[in-house]
Amino acid sequence: MPRIAIIGYGVVGQAVGAVLAAKVKGAKVSAFDPQQQSRRARRVRIAPSFQAAVGAADYVFLCVPSHLEGKGVDGKGWKRLAAQIVRHARPDAIIVIKSTMVPGDVVRLEELTSRKVVVCPEFMAEGTAERDILKPHRVLVGGSDKASVDAVIGLYRHWVPASRIIRMDAWSAQLTKLFANAMLAQRVSSINSMAALCEIGGGDVCAVSKAAGMDPRIGSMYLKPSVGFGGSCLEKDVRLLCALAQCMGLPEVARYWHAVIEQNDAQVRRVTRQISKMAGRRGRIAILGLAFKPGVADTRNSAALRIAAGLSELGHPVSAHDPKVKEVKGMRLASTASVAVRGASVVAVLNDEPIYRALDWRRITRIAAPRAKVYASSPRIGHAASTQMGTSVLGGAA
Repeated sequence: MPRIAIIGYGVVGQAVGAVLAAKVKGAKVSAFDPQQQSRRARRVRIAPSFQAAVGAADYVFLCVPSHLEGKGVDGKGWKRLAAQIVRHARPDAIIVIKSTMVPGDVVRLEELTSRKVVVCPEFMAEGTAERDILKPHRVLVGGSDKASVDAVIGLYRHWVPASRIIRMDAWSAQLTKLFANAMLAQRVSSINSMAALCEIGGGDVCAVSKAAGMDPRIGSMYLKPSVGFGGSCLEKDVRLLCALAQCMGLPEVARYWHAVIEQNDAQVRRVTRQISKMAGRRGRIAILGLAFKPGVADTRNSAALRIAAGLSELGHPVSAHDPKVKEVKGMRLASTASVAVRGASVVAVLNDEPIYRALDWRRITRIAAPRAKVYASSPRIGHAASTQMGTSVLGGAA
């Protein structure tokens, strides 16, 4: 009957805790997060204190934010967490890192805690986190102590086939996490760079993406034109990879990966200019979709929010709507998409929310400004708008 503590009960902690409690027979799972103490949890006991969560635990899963008020393990936040582990966790407790950290930090954490540390990076997407843990493409378990690695693998073997569990050293496991997210970010920047070429040359970026993606060596995932990547992980992990390369005396590697971020920033600026030009001098713009991707309420590092801010700086009145986002600091959100588009010279649909796919574009022509234009990052939405409105649409459908 393994006793498991989850420290940090955000998106990752909740998903990890729920799956471990459901799949590991007889497991007793406790969680602690000073920001989440009032949250009810299915099969997981919410502990009133750090000590109550980890005191009897065989495994302590760290699902805290990567930065944790500092840079790496030498930051104040991680040092404070290590001191709490020393004070309250059993000497034989295995520390399992789900948080994304710089390769090499595991050795320092083992020194600070005097406990065995195993790296088991999470590979999940916001909105599908629990499903991604239940049916992972792979599980990485990295560490220098064979018995500890075997013990963590034993937990995952309750529901993950052995063929999908990869044993490796901790440094490699941490680098794999950074590299995987960097590759996803690179693919987004790559297809957006092709979209820029197609808009000037008259090509069809969707046809280019489909044809290239049919090559099994390339594949179609993350090759959809968009306004740019966002969220809490991709840019952060690319920057961590750049910092690692710079610290290890490889500036050319750092420059290579930093170009992915620069291309993403260029895409945001390019889309902002396009929408501004469509609206004309101080034309009113309605933005539909503010979250960094459809289906979530997360606006962290959202390309749509950056575009909205850029348009406001250019003097455009901006109204906005998102079915999941309830509040954005400094921005008044419309209650419905119809309210947001009323009187707008440009309707900019910046993510692929299902409700935007079902918009009645004929009705929008009646409530938006006369001869209103549309920018749609989604080809499906762009096609619907152009068909119903009888006008050309700029963006992913170009």
